[in-house]
Amino acid sequence: MGSAAAIILNYNSWEDTLKEAKLVREKAGIAWKDIIVIDNCSTNDSARKLEENASGQYVFLQTGENRGYASGNNVGLRYAYEKNYKYAWIINNDILFDDERILDKLLYVFDKEDQVAVVNPDIYAPDGHMYNRDSVRPTFFDLTLGMLAYRKKGRVIEDRGGYGYVYRPQGCCMVVDLEKLCEIDYLDEHTFLYSEEIILAEKLAEKNYLCVCCKDVNIIHDHSKTVKSSMDKRKINKIQRNSFTYYLKQYRKFNTIQILICLVFYCLKISLLNLKT
Repeated sequence: MGSAAAIILNYNSWEDTLKEAKLVREKAGIAWKDIIVIDNCSTNDSARKLEENASGQYVFLQTGENRGYASGNNVGLRYAYEKNYKYAWIINNDILFDDERILDKLLYVFDKEDQVAVVNPDIYAPDGHMYNRDSVRPTFFDLTLGMLAYRKKGRVIEDRGGYGYVYRPQGCCMVVDLEKLCEIDYLDEHTFLYSEEIILAEKLAEKNYLCVCCKDVNIIHDHSKTVKSSMDKRKINKIQRNSFTYYLKQYRKFNTIQILICLVFYCLKISLLNLKT
C-alpha cells in the first residue's frame, strides 16, 4: 500500500471513470489497490459496470445515497484514512494529464512546509485558458463591484520555489493531507454541488493550514462535464446560488443585505458564463 490513495467519484459516467482510473494507474503509476472509485448512487448502470470491472483495476465503493459531491468524496476520504493512507488525491473523471511524475511533484510540496493541507496543480480548460487560481481571499468588494479586477488579482501567486499559496484549492484535482482533513471533519456536506473549495479553504484557515498551487504541474479539466450532461441549466444555477449563499452566511458571516448584493453579482457572472457556453 502506498502513502497516497487516488479517489475518483462517479455519477452516471462509468466509461469516463474507467478511462480516468486507467490513466491514473498507467500514467501516474499508482497501484490498482490504491485507486478508490466511488459510485454516487448513479441512476444508470454505472454501479454495475464499475463493480464488474473492479477486480485488479481499483477498489470499488458505493455511497448508497447521492447527497452531493462533498459527501460522495468524503466516503473515499474516510475510507482512505481508515486504511492508514497519509494522503488522498481527489481527481475528477474528466481530468487529462501526461506528466508521469504528477503525484510525486504534488506530494513533494507537503515536505516543504508542515502547515500545507492541500496541494493542487495549475488547471487549464481544453481551449488553453488557465482557471483562476483564487490566490487571495475575496472581500465583499471583490465579490461585487471589484469582480473583474479580482479575476486578475486572483491569478497572481508568489513563487516560493515551484509553488505558491492560494486561498482556495481546486477540487477537481487536489492532494490532501488526510490527518488534517480528518481534524476539520472532511468536506462540509451541507452543499450538494459547488462552493466546496471555498468552504474547505475557510475550514482549513481556521486551523492555520495552507492551500498551495504547484506551478510545476499542469492538467486539463473539461469543467463540469458530468454535471452539464445530467442537469439542466436552471437546476444547476439554483444549486450554485444555494451553495454560494451557504458559504457567505455560514463561513463569511455576511449579513442579509451583503448576501443579496453578492448574489446579484454572482447571478450576473453565471449568466455571462452561460452565454459563452
